Amino acid sequence: MAEIQGLSRSGLIPVIPIGEEVEVLSDYAQSPAGWRAYGIAVPAGGIVMMEVQHPKSAWFRLMIMDQWGQYQPGMRAEAFTPNPLKVGYQNQSKEAKAVYIIVDDPGWWSGTKDPYTLLIQRDWHPAKADLKQVKTAVGLLDDNPIVTIEARYMSPHGAFFK
Repeated sequence: MAEIQGLSRSGLIPVIPIGEEVEVLSDYAQSPAGWRAYGIAVPAGGIVMMEVQHPKSAWFRLMIMDQWGQYQPGMRAEAFTPNPLKVGYQNQSKEAKAVYIIVDDPGWWSGTKDPYTLLIQRDWHPAKADLKQVKTAVGLLDDNPIVTIEARYMSPHGAFFK
């Protein structure tokens, strides 16, 4: 199983766009990879913070990066824990950008009966930010950004957004 998981962690990571009004989502890691990726649009100067919550949180890890899996200025992990359960991004550019969050659950602690919760805090009001021009990639390490960030998603695995 570890070999299968390792192979599934190579190559493109599918991305789920998070709509502007989403503040909380419940989901679980893809099998066999053990992770899930989300894309979120951030306006110029905007700050977004994401936090994962789960009863077995010690096994989880959050990462924030660009489409190519690189860390950029303004991306940070909270310093109080070696495996951050809270990450943030401050868009220091003069244009809106998409950033990507990976929820890593290598032990497959989350599932349909025990999903994790991802909390999203923004310092801007969704109705006051024009993010329609921001595109998010369909996958990390993918050079074809074709999905608009305002796409809505309902996982066939029971994930929900509210």
